[in-house]
Parts: sequence; C-alpha cells; structure tokens
Amino acid sequence: MTKFISGRFKGVGGGVAAVAALSLPVLPITAAAQSEGAAGGFAIEVGPSIDPYLPVRVGARVFGEASEPASGFVRGCQGFVLPESAGAVFEVTEEMATLAFTGAAEGLASMVLGTPDGLFQCALADERGLAVVNMAGVAPGRYSVWLGAAEGAQIDARLFASDSVISAIEIFGLDMAHMGEPRVGRHVFSASLESGRQELASGAIVSAVSEMRPLSPDYCPGYTNFDAADAVLTLDAEIDRFSVFATSQRDLTMAVVQPDGAVICNDDAFELHPGVVIDRAQAGDYHVFVGAYSQGGTASFDLFASEGGPAFSNAILDLDAAPRAGSALFDMDAAGQGQLLAAGQVSAVDPMASLATGNYCPGYTDISAPDFVMTMDQAQPMISLYARSETDLVLAVRAPDGTWLCNDDNYQLNPGVTLQEAQAGDYHVFVGSYHTGAMGGYNLYASMGAPNWQETQGGGGSGLGVLDITAEPAIGRIGFGPDTQIDPRIIFDIEASQTEAFGMGPGCAGFITPERPDLVINAEAGLPQLMVYMASEADGTLVISGPDGQIYCNDDFEQLNPGVMIPNAPAGDYSVFAGTYSGTGGLATLGVTIAAPQWVMDREH
Repeated sequence: MTKFISGRFKGVGGGVAAVAALSLPVLPITAAAQSEGAAGGFAIEVGPSIDPYLPVRVGARVFGEASEPASGFVRGCQGFVLPESAGAVFEVTEEMATLAFTGAAEGLASMVLGTPDGLFQCALADERGLAVVNMAGVAPGRYSVWLGAAEGAQIDARLFASDSVISAIEIFGLDMAHMGEPRVGRHVFSASLESGRQELASGAIVSAVSEMRPLSPDYCPGYTNFDAADAVLTLDAEIDRFSVFATSQRDLTMAVVQPDGAVICNDDAFELHPGVVIDRAQAGDYHVFVGAYSQGGTASFDLFASEGGPAFSNAILDLDAAPRAGSALFDMDAAGQGQLLAAGQVSAVDPMASLATGNYCPGYTDISAPDFVMTMDQAQPMISLYARSETDLVLAVRAPDGTWLCNDDNYQLNPGVTLQEAQAGDYHVFVGSYHTGAMGGYNLYASMGAPNWQETQGGGGSGLGVLDITAEPAIGRIGFGPDTQIDPRIIFDIEASQTEAFGMGPGCAGFITPERPDLVINAEAGLPQLMVYMASEADGTLVISGPDGQIYCNDDFEQLNPGVMIPNAPAGDYSVFAGTYSGTGGLATLGVTIAAPQWVMDREH
C-alpha cells in the first residue's frame, strides 16, 4: 500500500529545467507538451476531458540517476530522486475534480510531488515499485514530480497523470502470488449433470473497489477487489465444459482467471446475473472474481459451479423421467410429409442454458423431464425435429451419442433442428419458450430431410390467438384526420385475458383479447403521423392491425405505458387491441393524436 508523507522544505524555482525524458502521451485526451520559451524547459498540459465518458491520461518515461535525497523535499521521505531541475512538470490548465500521479518501476522507492502552493508530498512505493498520489479538488497550476530509488540507482520508470488512479494490474498484470486467501474459500469441483450445481458461497459480500477493465483487452466491465479472489475452484481433471456463475439482487459482473492465466469476463449471462463458461477446461486452479457493474456499495451474492452451461435453476436434468408429452417411434412413412409426434403444453421455468448444449441456447424450458422421447430403430442420413405454436418457441434435442442441438427461430418464431447421419436410439426433446413463464400449446413433428413447415399447424391451448379485425369493436369506431380539432381520449376497462400477444409481431408483448378490437380508428388521408397511446393503472400493451395488414406493437413507450407511432399513416381502418403485460386488465385511457401524447389517465367515464 502506498504511504504518504507531507511537508514544506524546498521551494520550487521559477525556471524548471528539462525533464529527464518524455514519451508520447498515452491516450492524450486533453494533454499535450508545451514549450516554456527562453528557459528551454517544457510542461505537459493536462486538464478535464471534454467528454465525461473518456478518461484523461498522459504518460511520460522518466530516467536518470537517483542522486538527491528525497528527504530534502519532505522529512522522512525515503530514497534518492533525480536532481531538482530534472523533475517532470505538469501544467493543470483548469480545475479538476480528481487528479492522480502514478509512478511505477522495479526498485522504485518513492514519489515526491510539488504543488503550485509550494507544498510537497511524498508517497512511498509498495513492494512492487508502485507509488501513487491521488488528489481531489485540484487547482490549476504547475505540479512537479520526482521519482526516488536507492542512491546512485539508474531510474527507468513510467509516470502517469490521470483523472483516476491507474490500477496496478494495468501496469504489472494480475499477480496471483501476492493475493490473500480467497474470500469465500477454496473448492474442488464436484458438480455433475446428475447431482446438479455446486454451491461455492451463500450470502457472500460484493466488494466493488477497483476497475475490472484491465483484466482483459476485451470487454471486462465492473468493479471488484483485487486483494484476493472471491473463490478458487480446482479441477482435478480436464472436463469438456463447466460454468461458474453468481446470483444477486444487484447487477453483478464476473472474471475467471484460468490456470494458464487467460481471463474470461461476463456481465449478464442470465438477466443481470453473470456466468462464465469454460470449454475444454484444463485441470488446475480457477480464480473467480465477483464484482458489481457500478463502483461502491455493498450487496450479497451466491456463487455456484455447474457442469455444462450455468445452472441458474436448481432443477436437475433427469433424462430418465417420464416425458411430459409421451414417446413414440420414428415412422419413416409418416415422416415423409412430417410425422406429428405429440401435442403438448409449453413449460418455461428453467433457463435453456441449464442444459449442457455446448452452444448458445436461448429461452426457458422445464429440465426436470424431457417433453418427448423419439426412438429411431435404424440410422437415417438426415432427419429433422421441429415444433409449431402461436407462442415464440425454442427447442433443444439430445441425440443418442449425448450431443445437443438447439434452435430458436427456424421458421418465423418456430424452432427446428436438422441432424445429419442421424444415429439409431433415443432422442430427448425439450420444448420451451423464448420468454420465461410463457404458456401455450405446441405440435411437435419429425420428418425425413428438412422440416416440412407447410404441413404443420400451431398447437392449441392458451397461446396466441388470431386477431379478428372484422368483429365489432368493444368501444366503437372513430374517425381521425388532419382536420380533427380535438384529439380523442377514451376511458375504458381493459379486459383480463390469458391469450398471448408475444410472437404476433415485432415488439408484441403481454396478453390481449384477440376476438374483437377495442377500438377501430378510421384514418383519413394526409396524416403526417398517427400516434395511438394508452395510460393505464396496469402495465399496458397495444397491438394494432393496419389497413394493409401490418401489425404494430408496443409495450413500454413511456415508462409502463404503450404507444404506437406510425409515420405517414396510410388511410384506412386501424384495429386497436389493448391489453396488459400480466393479463390482469384494468382501467385505462386510450388516446389518438398527431402530436405529443398526454401520458395521464382521465378518471371519469
């Protein structure tokens, strides 16, 4: 840890001589070298960034012989510094909220900083040779820096001026040997698909102190504490794939340092929970750092490991459980046009990532049992398994050799997988939904060759319905055109429904009553735009069918209130279907305008 000593021993001369050496600025956001004229010296300008999202950082290379005692500047300061005339000079052009000087070199003993008010500070370097002075409320003016080492030593050091402290990791790398014992202990990996996930920590505390960015040249967001890893997980033997992941009420991030030193980072593997997946994992120690997306604050987290993908659900995959929709033999004759294997109901409670698919597998299913098991008594050159529904489905299939295939949208919002050189044996099929908790019926098919979507139909149940734009609207019909003087605003009750809008079109969400529209708007020609919006007590949603058959949807245009804006709206009827995200219904105000919506509810019918 850097130690500070301050004092006032030596004044700064009016003409400072040349710096020992200067390199080109590193990330020169607001910094540049500037000549000082007749004296032959120069100063490095540094000031606030013009872009608050870009850091300020300028770097110099300082070298020369350590010849003058640092204690001549500040009593008790250790080491010897370059001559007073060889100090590195920085000109702060404007007031800065924070400014840090960081010096780093092997054998560095100290840093002396002279400030515009004539005071001096001494920062003692740590065992790595890192010395830091960090200041707040920094006034404009000239700041001089001298680096110290043993008497007579040849200093060759890096010196930075920046608006935030530069991490030692960025300069020296991650030194695992100097870290303390892991905060939640050391563990030997013992998770399996049969036993489920392994708990590494419960109720551990996040320490969001230092940036994780220096860990990887790729994206590595968030903040953690590098005085120790949160956990060390040991693999006794190589494994094809395993995962480490964490859950919390806070937005977490994670980095895992592998035995070979490679680093993998993650932010949001599932919702705001991080998870790192390691393929072809070698035996050895894996150092796990859990952080938070934002700096500071505290929160608790639980840490887990699992075989395969991150098992964010605690459910255990059971391939031997009775399949929910049954089992059947693959029928070559029926599969010529598409064999209907089963009609079932979607169960979307566990992340598909809980399955050891070996690749990205979106959505949710129920891994406690397969939905269907298809048995093939002889190998085939090519087969397909696919599902059709009015719900946005996902599909995962485990082949007899243990390999997995996964798909989201093979045809529209319907999934399908194709297997080349398909083996004889059992195929375990998991049908799920892209959205957690979604419901609906599906039909599952098998075919020789590619999926035959033309011979399929969606399953029954409480899935998405068909919009009946011919039915008489519940509220009525209104006209709206460029000459409409008063924008219509209608108070009504949204009907409760369990018929999904998910999958009807881009942005469609929630539950609506598709049997009839709530309102039909007859739009006249010449509208520059048509804005239909709704303010409600519940989290509302809108589905609108235009005169050309195009579907327009929105869930949250303004906070939880939906709005659909159609530029240059074609003339004709717009059928408006109003709903809520949860299907509960509620009181609402529906408005139509070509201007800015009024996001308030009217309270009287």
